[in-house]
Amino acid sequence: MENIKNIEQYSEIKNGEKAAVMLFSADWCPDCRLIDTFIQEIIENNSEEFDFYKVDSDKRKDICAEAGVMGIPSFVAYKSGRTIAEFIGNDSKTREQIEEFLHNAKAKL
Repeated sequence: MENIKNIEQYSEIKNGEKAAVMLFSADWCPDCRLIDTFIQEIIENNSEEFDFYKVDSDKRKDICAEAGVMGIPSFVAYKSGRTIAEFIGNDSKTREQIEEFLHNAKAKL
């Protein structure tokens, strides 16, 4: 999963033709580290529909503000400049909840 480096890259991906999912997280976040244990399999199972990116909430506060993300871990899905699904908050997220979020996002493609 590629890290978003700047607001310009974020905007380019957000406005892209292929749907993109951004995971907002931080190195110090224990719930984010738990997601790291299974996210690669989720990415592999959904790579035809989505590209996946990571946003470090400590380093990219500008992107978090633009996306309206105030808590981590959070997920936001975009396609062609519009937000198609959000799973935002500072609560722990299970594998099943993330898979349901992606299922709902696919329905809006």
